[in-house]
Amino acid sequence: MLHNDTKNTLINLSELSGASSESLANFMDKGFPTNKWEEWKYASLKSLNEVSLSWTPEPVSREVELPLFQQTLTIQTLNGQTSCLGDLPKGLSSMPLNQFLDQNAGFKALYDKRNPLLEQNSLYHLNDAFNQNPLVFCVEKDGALAASLVHQWVLEAHSGPTAIQGKIILYLEDGSSLTWIEQQSSLASEALLFSNYALEIWVGEQAHLTLYKDQDLGNGVTHIDHTFIYQAANSQVDLFTFSINGTFVRNNLHFYIEGPQVVSNLNGLYVPGEGQLIDNHSVVDHRMPHSESNELYKGVLLGNATGVFNGKIFVRKDAQKTNAFQSCKNVLASDRATMNTKPQLEIWADDVKCSHGTTTGQLSEEALFYMRSRGISADAARTLLLLAFVQQVIDKVQITSLRDHLSAKIISKIEQSWIA
Repeated sequence: MLHNDTKNTLINLSELSGASSESLANFMDKGFPTNKWEEWKYASLKSLNEVSLSWTPEPVSREVELPLFQQTLTIQTLNGQTSCLGDLPKGLSSMPLNQFLDQNAGFKALYDKRNPLLEQNSLYHLNDAFNQNPLVFCVEKDGALAASLVHQWVLEAHSGPTAIQGKIILYLEDGSSLTWIEQQSSLASEALLFSNYALEIWVGEQAHLTLYKDQDLGNGVTHIDHTFIYQAANSQVDLFTFSINGTFVRNNLHFYIEGPQVVSNLNGLYVPGEGQLIDNHSVVDHRMPHSESNELYKGVLLGNATGVFNGKIFVRKDAQKTNAFQSCKNVLASDRATMNTKPQLEIWADDVKCSHGTTTGQLSEEALFYMRSRGISADAARTLLLLAFVQQVIDKVQITSLRDHLSAKIISKIEQSWIA
């Protein structure tokens, strides 16, 4: 139960004067998730219910280094404040949600009838209370941007425990395409930092979205990422989530398949280390026929790391001819690491092809012996075997500079774990 002092603080915050009373009340009634909630049994945030958080973060004090990828535009959200660096490219518009709804009746109809986003998710309601009028980035009909958009989500706590909220909405009109790169990071700080971010996406008919998430957060950061994707007929989404660092990282990922002939590809790679927990919760909701989803997650757990994977696939009664596949494979690189997995299928249609499966194991002693017998050191052998295990996900990244960037960070983290 949320501490009374926190409730009083939230009620009196000027930033929440125009917030949805329903959203705020929902959060204050339930508080931060605990392990008594089924969806949070392995990843409790109970301790935050008793923490006195600052809900009005100060601006980031340092200049943030720009990414090296080829991008059309860099968008920065620094401690919850979003801005664009440079002019928007042709085919892309941006404006606050309220203004966008006034000018786009078609999107307003979609937005108003959006479905409940997640059970047992008081943190989304908290985010909604703080973000009543987020920025919308819209790619015009049949538009294709020349290069990717990069969004930098950057956090910094100046003094004492700090909470940071933020939300962005993407809208791809019919026939458009977009590559969006999320870089989530934090600047060095000794204070606890609670990050609560939402990305809501609508993908129009025959539109194509490629979404990369690079999560590399510092010690002391608790990061909750809510990503909700609605797909219309004949659309395709290719999603990649690379969770590399963070004391506590929770990814709430929902796909809503709203039309036929939809393709949804979900790829994830997580490498938690000493004292870190990474939790991936995915839901793929097939509501229309002739759709396809492919889910591939791989995890390498180092030190005393904890990993969680909970993947749900729903196939509704009308979603005949659905193909839905889910795979989660993990390697415990230490006998102190823990992995919790829960793949789920709920099928109400009778003409479908669906499968799910999960494995968790350790490195092959035979393979290690073979490599050692050929003069390769123990640490180098373990590193090579782990890289071979995750390469299937890394190789799917189509942007060479991004692929190299991610590979270098993953290799460095694995190598450092043998030293520690």
